[in-house]
Amino acid sequence: MSLLVSGRIATLAGDTGFGWVEALAVAGGRVLAAGRLADVEALAGPGWTRWRLGDGFAVMPAMTDAHMHLTMLARARDQVDLSAADELEGYLALLRVAHQRRLAAGDSTGWLLGHGWSPAHIGGWPTAAMLESAAPGRPIALWAHDHHSRWASPAALAMAGIGRGTADPAGGVIQRDDAGEPIGVLSEAAAGLLNEVVPAATADELEAPLAALAADLAALGVVACHDPNELDVDAGIGVAQELYRRLAEAGRLPLRVHASIREHHLEAAIDAGLRSGEGVAAAMGAGPRARRLAERYRMGWLKLFADGSLGSRSAALLEPYSDAAHRPPTGGPAGMFVARREELAGHLGRAAAAGIAGQVHAIGDAAVRLALDLLAEQPRLALRPRIEHAQLVHPDDVPRFGQLGVAASIQPIHLRSDAAMARRSWGARAELAFPIAGALAGGALVPFGTDAPVEPIDPWPGIAVAMCRRDPLRLTDQPLGRQHAIDLAAALRSACLHPALVAGEEDRGRLVAGHRADMLVVPSRPFDNSADAAVIAQARPLATLLDGEPVFRAPEFDP
Repeated sequence: MSLLVSGRIATLAGDTGFGWVEALAVAGGRVLAAGRLADVEALAGPGWTRWRLGDGFAVMPAMTDAHMHLTMLARARDQVDLSAADELEGYLALLRVAHQRRLAAGDSTGWLLGHGWSPAHIGGWPTAAMLESAAPGRPIALWAHDHHSRWASPAALAMAGIGRGTADPAGGVIQRDDAGEPIGVLSEAAAGLLNEVVPAATADELEAPLAALAADLAALGVVACHDPNELDVDAGIGVAQELYRRLAEAGRLPLRVHASIREHHLEAAIDAGLRSGEGVAAAMGAGPRARRLAERYRMGWLKLFADGSLGSRSAALLEPYSDAAHRPPTGGPAGMFVARREELAGHLGRAAAAGIAGQVHAIGDAAVRLALDLLAEQPRLALRPRIEHAQLVHPDDVPRFGQLGVAASIQPIHLRSDAAMARRSWGARAELAFPIAGALAGGALVPFGTDAPVEPIDPWPGIAVAMCRRDPLRLTDQPLGRQHAIDLAAALRSACLHPALVAGEEDRGRLVAGHRADMLVVPSRPFDNSADAAVIAQARPLATLLDGEPVFRAPEFDP
């Protein structure tokens, strides 16, 4: 589609601000020109589509979610979502309903999978016996809200051979009672003990849910994501990569994806010649459009883990948890590393030698420091090295992100969920958490994501949280780390531009000549009320374009 748009257009050109222009010309999936209406209009031919937008509209670049478990989300659409409940009885009620529905359908022994519980809502770790009371005899595996612990039923533990004599795996903890018996919660690497027995989805089963998910994302203004992959037991390249390659080659991948691999995929990726940032799929058809569709799937990073999480109390800290005396953290008073330094360095070095960049999960300040040290030793490749989450960072380490060229991949929406827990667990250090403004001031790229399905897929509340440092809809909440708040223009750059730059996509994230025409039409209200976080949190696009073609259009939008 060849398109001329006139109105209020935020190009994000330059280093700061919105980069407002009057008009935009799009053809062949790219921006031809952006500037004054009189200049741009001269490029439009008689067969062009023209959108003349009034005062109530604005145009901006489309968003990229820099940390979204895409295939995990697709799989979760058919699983039990416990996040709607906020206490144990609510969790068990949802599980009873799911169990009874399965029984009514003639299924008495099939797996019940789900996610979304939190030990903070229970007052401690749940037990296998609790699951047995809700669904007797059924194998159940439920990821915690942070996906760092798994709650398992007695049948699931038995099928995996987990008992009193089962040793904790390296980097993992089997939660036990005072007698040494597993209680039914498997933390960090121990959660993987269930992988051999939990049924895995196939690429065929995930294709339809992925298409539905992409439509939901387009309606929110998201046209691309960085998928850090998920734990599995596939010795090959993984089901996610198989799915993305197949859809991209057929021209049916409905969004851009940079898909990462985990350490157990590394050898297969090297053998296949995969390199970070390169297209993986071969175009089936001829011509530029077929190539554009195939290029939507690109190789991402090698994803490694330095520590656990705040929710599972396993983030590795420089000093002990503030409440360690009465609530022992997982792994020890200061949390835990889930891999040894030498192990992480070896994986990063082997990947870099093959052209695969590294990304390291690090939530606690000790883990962040280690990850910065390790990534500083690696050569620079097509994709930027990055640290995922970077929730608690020692002040001495904040400027190192910019100095070392390491991206701080932060999900600001976690601040909304984790603020109370951070204050309890980290004490005064919590005010240093999510150092967005500090990292930006030091010259770092700070790509935003949601970490869905840990959090909802909607990017707008996270943008608002980055501005106000609290739940944007709860005005009485006390902001956490107010000094790290940023304005709307900076937040949009982290949602639209920085993910593209981290992924080596110098032609995305801005609406300037030569860039890909990934763009949104939105109501102008967020820009008219750019300091009102509640307005930002509830924003919704009226139209979303990917490669200059509409992939979402609200019924009321009639330009």
